[in-house]
Amino acid sequence: MRFFLAVVTLALAASSLRAQSPPPRRFVIDSHLHYRDQPDFVEKLVRTYRARNAMACVLTPYEHLEVVRKAAAEHPDVVIPYGHINVDEPAALAQVAAFAAAGFRGIKMHRPRHDWDNFAYFQLYQRMQELGLVALFHTGIVAGTSDEPEPSSMARMRPSFLHTIARSFPRLRIQGAHLGNPWYDEAAEVARWEKNLFFDLTGSSLIKKEKNLAVFKEYLWWEGPTAHSSPDAVYAFEKLVFGTDEAPEALDNMLGRYEAMLDACGVPEPSRRKIYGETMARILNIPVRP
Repeated sequence: MRFFLAVVTLALAASSLRAQSPPPRRFVIDSHLHYRDQPDFVEKLVRTYRARNAMACVLTPYEHLEVVRKAAAEHPDVVIPYGHINVDEPAALAQVAAFAAAGFRGIKMHRPRHDWDNFAYFQLYQRMQELGLVALFHTGIVAGTSDEPEPSSMARMRPSFLHTIARSFPRLRIQGAHLGNPWYDEAAEVARWEKNLFFDLTGSSLIKKEKNLAVFKEYLWWEGPTAHSSPDAVYAFEKLVFGTDEAPEALDNMLGRYEAMLDACGVPEPSRRKIYGETMARILNIPVRP
């Protein structure tokens, strides 16, 4: 009996050590980090991310283009410059071209007055495709409240609208933010069929689902090509990319949230490496660092 108890104790101790072990060192690309107009933003970003072997796609309003262009030139191992536009602004098309000319790699879009797949926006998507820019769309719930009228809402940003866009622009590389929260099923099914479409899991999803993180296996259910999927289909969790949508100093917190979800869903290490950085590195043609 004592021997049996000793074996059980050792097994529990070993299990506890495995649970407490830090994840292996990985190359990380944060695909969703907003520029903040603060004097020490770039300094904090570089200090935090460089120490974690991480880079960040910095989503930048047009008025701060030059600040982030300079940061990317000075810190190319950390800063990946992205633009941020209002698709309903008359200057949006010219801003897309200006961001591309400045070396920016993608464009973030949010709060449209019409559905994302409204034909009025197609000229923007066509230009992004021509320029090789990643198109990053907000999908799902919109944060914040205001006493002022707001013409946009989550109804304008359903993940299903990205299906229309991906089918209309087959060479456009597309990322949907927040896995369509709360339309996770819808987002996953769109990603299953479209090889150039990926989603991040930033926002509130990993908080509100933290007691049942294994539920993401129900949305991301397929192992690869099936009788009812594209022949290009990959393991479902490889349609996710890492992002924070937080301040730079929250990087470790978001890495922990992702890791807890991937643990709960039994995602293997090679797929985790793709989620954390290798997929975005391939999309952006960035060498993967050891």
